[in-house]
Amino acid sequence: MYCSQGQRLTVKDCLLLAPVFEQVVRQLFPVPAAVRLWIEGRGESCIPVGPDFPDHLGQRLAEQEQSADPRFTDGILLCPVVLADDHRAIFVFFDADPALLKRFSHDWLHAFQKTIQEHLAIVRQVYIDPATGLHNIRAMDHCVGNISDAHGRFALYLISVHFIRRSHGGISRKINYFARLLSATDNLALFFLGQGVFGLVVERAGQKQRRMYAHRLQKYLKRRGVQKVHIAFSSLDRAKKSSLQTDLFQALAVAERRGPFGLCDTDVLREDVNHPFALPEKKVLRKLRTLWRGKDAFCLALFSRDAHNGSTVALSTLLTPLLTEQEHCVAAGNDEVYVFCPSALSSHYASRFGEMASSVQATGGDVVSVGFSLYPCLKFTKTDSIRNCRKALMHASFYEAGSVVAFDHLSLNVSGDYAFDEGDFRRAVREYSLGLQLCPGEKNLLNSLGVALIEMNRVHEAMETFCQVLALEPDNHMALVNLGYACLCQGKEGQALEYFEKALAVHHHFSLDGTDIYRQLGRLYCRMERYQEALAVLDRWRQAEDDEGKLLLHRLSGLAYAGTGETFKAIQSLQRALRIHPHDVESMSLLGLLYVEQGEGEEAGFLLLDKALSLDENECDSWYRYGRALFFAGREREALAAVGKSLRLCRSHAKAMILQVRVLTALGRQQQARRVLGRLARKRDLLPSEKRETEHLLRDFSEAG
Repeated sequence: MYCSQGQRLTVKDCLLLAPVFEQVVRQLFPVPAAVRLWIEGRGESCIPVGPDFPDHLGQRLAEQEQSADPRFTDGILLCPVVLADDHRAIFVFFDADPALLKRFSHDWLHAFQKTIQEHLAIVRQVYIDPATGLHNIRAMDHCVGNISDAHGRFALYLISVHFIRRSHGGISRKINYFARLLSATDNLALFFLGQGVFGLVVERAGQKQRRMYAHRLQKYLKRRGVQKVHIAFSSLDRAKKSSLQTDLFQALAVAERRGPFGLCDTDVLREDVNHPFALPEKKVLRKLRTLWRGKDAFCLALFSRDAHNGSTVALSTLLTPLLTEQEHCVAAGNDEVYVFCPSALSSHYASRFGEMASSVQATGGDVVSVGFSLYPCLKFTKTDSIRNCRKALMHASFYEAGSVVAFDHLSLNVSGDYAFDEGDFRRAVREYSLGLQLCPGEKNLLNSLGVALIEMNRVHEAMETFCQVLALEPDNHMALVNLGYACLCQGKEGQALEYFEKALAVHHHFSLDGTDIYRQLGRLYCRMERYQEALAVLDRWRQAEDDEGKLLLHRLSGLAYAGTGETFKAIQSLQRALRIHPHDVESMSLLGLLYVEQGEGEEAGFLLLDKALSLDENECDSWYRYGRALFFAGREREALAAVGKSLRLCRSHAKAMILQVRVLTALGRQQQARRVLGRLARKRDLLPSEKRETEHLLRDFSEAG
C-alpha cells in the first residue's frame, strides 16, 4: 500500500519494538495523547516487552471489524498499520480531548497514516541486520532491557557457529543457512549479532529446562551439518540486566574452551562457590590438611543433613560424641561435617558411618547421608579426596535419604554426567576415563565416554568404546544407537542405517522409551528412497505422541507419501508442517512442486516455490524442484536456468543432472545432453530410481543413434 514488502513491519517487529514505535508515533502526533500499539493475537507466549496493553482497550479492538482506514470511535482514535503478514496492528490514541481528536479530517488521517508507515519503515532498518534480515544486536539490547520477567519464564541463548569459507559469498550463504536453521526452532525472537553469533529468546523456566533446551539445540544443529557450535545461556529474571550481555559473552568463551560443542550457563559462572564439587572455605581446608599431613593412607567422610526437624543444633554437635580417639570432625557449616579417619578400610567404614548416621537420626531426628573416599586412590591428590567425598554424596542422592556411599566408579559416572549436562565435555571425558580405571569394561561408563568423545569430535575413539560395549553385550541398545550417530558423523549413512535398524529391533523387544531413533531412521529411509519402510517408522513415531520434532515428522511423511504416490496424504502432511513453521523452505518447495505436478493449482504452486527461493536462494534442492515444476509447465528455457543454478550450488546433485539431460533434450541440444549423461553414468553413488532413469536415458540416446 505505502511501502514495499521488504519494508513492511512484521508481527515480530511490533512485539519486540512496540515501545520504540509508540515513542516515534507519539512525537509525530500534533496533540498530546497516550499512544499504544495493539497487536492482534498477542498471547502469553509472546515476550512481555514493555507494559501490557490496557485490557479494556484490547477487548474493544478485538470486537471491531477489521479495517485498513484510520477512524475515530468511542472517544479513541485508531490508526491501522500495514504488516507483511495477515495480522492486525493498530496505533491507539487515547487520554486526549475527544472533541479535539474528532476534528481531524479524513484526508489528514490518511496522510498521517502514510507518514507513520514511512517513518516506522526507516526506524525498523535501525534494528535489522541487512545481511540476514534478522533483528540485530540493538534490537536484542532493547528487548532484554525492557522485558518484564519476574517469574523467570524466559531465557536468552547466544549461539556461536564456526565455519571456514574462502569467499565472502560463501560466508554469507553459510550465515543465512544457520539463520534458517535457527528460525525453525521454537523461539520467541531471533537476533544476528555479527561474527557468526546469534541470539535466541525462548520460554524455558528453571535451570534444568534451560540446560535441556541447550542440549537439544546443539544436537539439532549437529544433525544439520554444523561442525562446531558453542552455546551460552542465561535466564532473563535478573536484577542487573546491564551486565547480562557481558556475562553471556564470558560464558561463550568458557563454552569454547570446553570443546567444539561446549555449553555454558551464566548462572553456574556467577554461583561458582555453590558448585557441588567446590572445595570448602580456607579455614576448613587448613584443618583437613593438618589432619592428613604425613599420612600415607586415610579415609575422609562428608556427613550432610538431608532434612531436619527444625532443630538449630549443629550437625557437628551431634557427631562429636560418636567419634573414637583416632577420628576427628571438621564442621563445614551447620549441616555439613567432614570426619577424618587415619586408616583406609572401606568395608569397615561403610558400616561404621552407617551406624553413626543412624545414631544421629535417633538422637536429633535428622536424616543424614554420607559420602566417603579413601586415600590413596588412582592418582588423586589428598585435596582431591574432598571433591571425591562430594561426588560420592551426589551419588548417594540417587538412593533413598540417609544412604552411605563410598566413592567408586559409579560416583565418577555421576560426576561425569553432571559435567556433560553442564556442557563441559572435556571434564566429562576425564571423569568417565577415571571411572574406567577403577572398573575396566563397565558398559555404562564406556557408553557415556563414547558420547562425550563424539561431542569432542573424537569420533574414531568413540566408536572404539561402543565396539567394546558390543563385544560384552551384542544387543546393547545405547551402544548400537551411538554407533549409528558416530557413523553419521563420518558420512557413512549405510552403516549408520544398519546400526539404527539393529537398535530398533532391541528397542522394540525391550519396550525402551525414546523416539529419536525413529527420527534418524525416517530421515535415512527417505534419503535412500525406501519410502514404505520410512512410513512404517514414521507411523510408530506418530503413535508415540512425541511433541518434539513434529515439523520433521510431517515433512518426512510428506516426502515419503509423495515417494509412494499417495499425493493427497503428502500434501496434507506438508501443509501440517507449514502450519507449525510457515517458513520451512523444504516443506514449502515440496508442496509447491506437488501442487504443480498434480494439478492442484499451478499458480499457488509457483508462489510457494518462489517464496522458498526468496527465503533461501542458496538451497540446491529448491532450485531443482523449481526447475522440475517449470519443465512440467512447458517452460524449458526457464527450467534450464533453474537446474543450472541447482548444479552450481551442488555439482553432484544426481536428480538435477537427470533433469538437465531431459531439458537439454527437449530444447534439441543433444550434444550437451550427452556430455551431462556421460558424467551421470560414471557416478557410483546413484540411488535406485536415479540409476533406473539414467539407464533409461542411455537406452533412448543409444536408440536415437
